[in-house]
Amino acid sequence: MSNREWPKTLARLLALFGVIVLVSLSGTSDWFAINAEGKYVEGLPREPAIIINYTVNNTEEEVDLEFKNYTPLRTYWRNREPVPVPMINYTAEELELLAAEEEIEEESFSLQDSREIMSYIFGAMILIQVFSLLIPNMKLYLPIFIWFLGIIGFVIIVPFGIISSFGFDGPTGGFSDETEETDFAHMSVETGFDLELSGMKFTIETLGFDLGLVPLDEHESVKQTPPQEGEDNFDSLIGFNAFLELEFSDGLKYWSYILVIFILLKIIDRIYSDKSIEGKINPQSKIIDSEE
Repeated sequence: MSNREWPKTLARLLALFGVIVLVSLSGTSDWFAINAEGKYVEGLPREPAIIINYTVNNTEEEVDLEFKNYTPLRTYWRNREPVPVPMINYTAEELELLAAEEEIEEESFSLQDSREIMSYIFGAMILIQVFSLLIPNMKLYLPIFIWFLGIIGFVIIVPFGIISSFGFDGPTGGFSDETEETDFAHMSVETGFDLELSGMKFTIETLGFDLGLVPLDEHESVKQTPPQEGEDNFDSLIGFNAFLELEFSDGLKYWSYILVIFILLKIIDRIYSDKSIEGKINPQSKIIDSEE
């Protein structure tokens, strides 16, 4: 190995070690710190709230659940009556279509799916660094591309898996399984999204008449015409507002440092490549200097 090549080889070896360490830290550290709160803002006294705080990493979620003003919330759940599902006679084709839709819902993207994708990206990053050590002339385009895929994973893929698994929809935005969207009449849903340097925030606001609080023989009347203030069954109007904040944690930070290694590796490679070229262009000057 020439005197010009060993520094670049040493740099690649150190880069491989650094990438392995940073990929390991990215995988084992927390990926997101999540703060979520859902509050009943209409129909229940004292605005009961459900607060969920948890962290997400490559294997598990550690959840902390808290209720504020639980008594009126518990009273609301106990006073609700089950909303009967209307009997519908489906044809054979409709039954097949419903079965296909249920199968698609069961196979929908989840947090575990996003973890598997991230594990593939982590493995690919280490593997490409091994190839970089064995193939000295390999460009950095492919390692940087994989690094960029990792950024997409932390910013898009994992949050999408979190939201899908949380179930941030329906009448309570995934905070409660006590009610279903089909239990409500004249349901309106508004959602929002905000992206910041520290993370992202999802919001949802729902408002509708809970048929579980309406006498069974009056369900059709409420479905057809929403009750007005002062009329019977207007007290079945339930409003729910919620937010879900995802704050980037150490996983993304360690992954970002990998780009610094690539930049330093490129600088070292450029320095010693330029010196090698100068040595080839001016061999006579070196001979004269040595004779003197």
